[in-house]
Order: sequence, then C-alpha cells, then structure tokens
Amino acid sequence: MAQVNMSFEHGQPPEVARENFVKGIEKAHAEHGRWIHKVSWSDDRTSAVLTGPSYEVTMSLDDTHVHARGRVPLAFKLFERPVRRYIEQSLEKET
Repeated sequence: MAQVNMSFEHGQPPEVARENFVKGIEKAHAEHGRWIHKVSWSDDRTSAVLTGPSYEVTMSLDDTHVHARGRVPLAFKLFERPVRRYIEQSLEKET
C-alpha cells in the first residue's frame, strides 16, 4: 500500500467551498462508480471517506484547502498526478 497526502488551495469563501466540495465528490462518485464504491459523509459534509477496490481515502475541507489522505494500492500511486490535475481543474471550474 502507498500513502496519499495531497492538499489543494480552493480560494473560495467557506460556504461556497463546501457546496462545491459536496458537488465535486457526488459528481466523481456518479461518474466513477466503478472505482468509488462508497462515500461516507461527516455530519457537516466537510469530510468524506471514499472507498473502493483496495483503497480508502479521506477527503476533507477547511477554510483554505481541500485535503486528500489515505492508503491506496501502489499501482494507484502512478495516477497521483492525473488525479491531482483532475481535482485542481474541478476546483477551478467551480470558482
């Protein structure tokens, strides 16, 4: 297993960032359900645990950043740059 630990500055007011965070995770789950089997939300929807085949990643939101932390199969680590680009582009589209 490999560790994932990424952070992205969202550059949005907290309420807008939370709305976009929720939309982004829900969209990713809908479009990539083959890889994202389950999303478990925190009560305030500022954190979600995404699980799939042999991985678990916690996505969280604070006033300035979106964070992704967890464990993934080593082969998934090869996709870290494209995943980072996808998340950054998603954040840019929502601003």
